[in-house]
Amino acid sequence: MMEDYLKTLVGFYPISSNQEAVHRLLAYAQERLGGNGLHTKLLTYKGVHNLYAGTTDTKHAKVLLQAHIDVVPGENQPFKVTEDSYEGRGTYDMLFAAACYLRLVDELANRFSTLSLGILLSGDEELSGENGVKAFLEDGYTTDVCILPDAGDDYGTLSTGAKGICELTIRIHGKAHHGSRPWEGDGAAIKLVHFLAEAEKLFDTSSRDNSTMTVATLHAGDVANRGPATADAALDIRYKDKTDLSRIRQKLDGLRQAHNGEIIEMIAGDDYQLDTSNPLVAQFLDLYERQVGKPIVRLTAPGSSDARFFTKYDIPVIMWRPDGGGAHGDNEWVSRESIEQFYKLLKDYIIRTATMGSK
Repeated sequence: MMEDYLKTLVGFYPISSNQEAVHRLLAYAQERLGGNGLHTKLLTYKGVHNLYAGTTDTKHAKVLLQAHIDVVPGENQPFKVTEDSYEGRGTYDMLFAAACYLRLVDELANRFSTLSLGILLSGDEELSGENGVKAFLEDGYTTDVCILPDAGDDYGTLSTGAKGICELTIRIHGKAHHGSRPWEGDGAAIKLVHFLAEAEKLFDTSSRDNSTMTVATLHAGDVANRGPATADAALDIRYKDKTDLSRIRQKLDGLRQAHNGEIIEMIAGDDYQLDTSNPLVAQFLDLYERQVGKPIVRLTAPGSSDARFFTKYDIPVIMWRPDGGGAHGDNEWVSRESIEQFYKLLKDYIIRTATMGSK
C-alpha cells in the first residue's frame, strides 16, 4: 500500500522552482484528504503553494503533521521498488512523510470526530521556507506539537536540536592596480583571501555539534592581469546557539573592519532546541523507545529545516525519520522495512495523543 502512495507522489516531480508541479501534487492530495472528510484549504503565499487539512474547520490542531513536498532539481530519478527500498527523487526528502500522512488519513477516517489533527504540506522548503511554514504560522495557524520527519541519521535517533543558519555576503574593498604593479594599488582579492583565512580560525570542525562556516561562492575581478577593487564571498554559517552566533558576528565584524569590508547581504534563521520535558514530547519518546527496545540516540541536526520557524511560537517539533539516504542526489532511497516502523509509531502516537480531551 505504501508503494502506491509514494509512487504517485514521486511521479509529480515537484521541484521547488516548478510551482505548477507543486500545485498538481497538492491538488491531488487535497482531493484525497478532503474525500476522507478533512477540511482542506490551499494556501498560496507569494506564488508558493501549500495545503492545510484539518479534522476541524479552525486554524488550530493539537497535533500537526508537517512535510515539505518540494524536491531539489536534478535527474528525474524514476520510482523504483527493490527488495529492501523505494527509490526515486524525493522518496527520502521527504515525500515518504506525505505518503504516510495520506495512508494515515485513509485508515483513520472513521475517527476524525474524536481527533484534533492537522496536516501541512508546504511547497518551498528547499528554497527557504519563507512562503511555506513561516507564512503559514504568521497567518495564525497553531498547534500544540508538530511532527516534522526531516532530520535524524537513522531509525532509532531523534533530533533534539538543529543549528541556526546565517548566510551573508561580504565585500572587501581595495584599490585596483595592474598585475605588474601591485605597489600602486590595494588588491581586494588577496585581502579577501586573508580575511577568509582568519575567519576560518573562528570555527572548530572537529565535532558535528560545533558551529561551522562554508565558503559558498567567490567573485573577484574579470581579467587576469588586474588586481580588482572589490572581492565578494558568500558564507554559509551554521551556528549551534545564539550565544555562539553573537561571538561569531562580533569576531567577523572586527575582521571585516580590519580588511575594509562590508556586509552587503545577510539572511539569518533561528536555531532550534527541543524541550524533551514537554508532556507531548515525553509521550512520544516513551512510545519510540518501547518500539525500538533501547534508549533513543539524541543528536543535533547539522543542517537547518522548517523546524526553526516554530521556535518563535514555542511549539515543540519532533524530528525523526526512517532509514534512507541520497537526499539531494540522484540515488535517493528509503527503507521499506523502516518506513513501516515509522508509520506504525506515527499512527500509534496520533491515536494516543491527538484524541480530543487526551493529555
